[in-house]
Amino acid sequence: MDLGLLEPGSLELGTKAFRGWTGGERSTIFVSATDATPGYWPGPIQAGRWNVGLGLYKVGASGVDVEVTVRTSSAPSNGAAPALPPRAKEPIRTGPAWYSGALHAHTHNSDGALSAQALAEKARAEGLDFLAITDHNNTASQREAIDVPGLLTILGEEVTTPGGHANVWGLGGARDFVDFRVSPGDPAIHTLFRAAAARGALVGINHPYSACVACSWTHPVPDAVNTIEITGREPAEIVRAVALWDMLLTAGRRVTAIGVSDWHRGDAPIGAASVRAWANELSTRAIVDSIRAGRVIVMADAATAPPDVRVTSASKAARVGDTLVLARGDGYVLDVAVPPDAPLFRLAKAEVFWNGERIADGGIPGGKFRLERFASTNGYLRVHIVAANGAPLAVTNPVWIRTSR
Repeated sequence: MDLGLLEPGSLELGTKAFRGWTGGERSTIFVSATDATPGYWPGPIQAGRWNVGLGLYKVGASGVDVEVTVRTSSAPSNGAAPALPPRAKEPIRTGPAWYSGALHAHTHNSDGALSAQALAEKARAEGLDFLAITDHNNTASQREAIDVPGLLTILGEEVTTPGGHANVWGLGGARDFVDFRVSPGDPAIHTLFRAAAARGALVGINHPYSACVACSWTHPVPDAVNTIEITGREPAEIVRAVALWDMLLTAGRRVTAIGVSDWHRGDAPIGAASVRAWANELSTRAIVDSIRAGRVIVMADAATAPPDVRVTSASKAARVGDTLVLARGDGYVLDVAVPPDAPLFRLAKAEVFWNGERIADGGIPGGKFRLERFASTNGYLRVHIVAANGAPLAVTNPVWIRTSR
């Protein structure tokens, strides 16, 4: 059973009355004028009707009894809620580069084990350049100061609906959040995501075929969706997620594939999997824009340099996320290069996909792979670098080919 709290106010979708949400992680919470349980917001304790939010995933035929105990105190307040701590000045770094990042991780403000500071320290120790904190249904991690030189932290939220989970990145401001109370089949999911996109946020579907209860995506895929996670805990989950991605791409949707660890706790790396985003600088806006544009490569670790993928025809050239316009019949060359001494790519091979179908594969002697083709129809190329056992090590987003007469 999930737990949340709403102060007096509207219960309509998008209400500003939410004071916090901790899901099934906690059974006891508090709020006061100056402090609150992680995942909740301090502030005035208003007179009126407060509401407890309950998320019930499975209810037996005989129903379920819920007992809620509320204790109040009339002790005088010792001031107002503290201001949000300042965030690091952006950009963190300047100059175009493949920046390494984790886009899906949790703190103790939902069901993660670490504070925001400790999570950021772990991310930087792994060599990550940016970290998105995506706690379930709240952005209360903003209450915690983060001081980790060299690391960009991006505020996000995992919008945990009964019909699947989605991440929203690029939020900000006290009590900012995206509502999650949308059941499968409710057309409000479109309105919800359009409103987030209108605020400049990036929206993505998480683990679309996860085995956990109510985690798989059963909503439609709104037009405002920018990304989809193609990594997962089971090989079958990955295959199905890639198939959904290809279905969207072949329908003309420019949806960016990302890889994540969905980190909560333990010794596993935050950056396995992660992304490399090609951006002009290390700032929230630059990273969000690069992901939206598809300039992303999914990587199995946080530190290995990504493949260099280039499509050339005469004087024209395109890389991941770009569109190459060719006349029908024009020849073009796909070149793939990986760091030849990178342990991750030892014994790896390259696979090339055209419109979702594998059209070529082969070894990468000296870290190089080349394929020559002729333009005939519109479509997209992408490259997978896979281990000897077929496990994905790197997956590029498309290079788009457009043909003209």
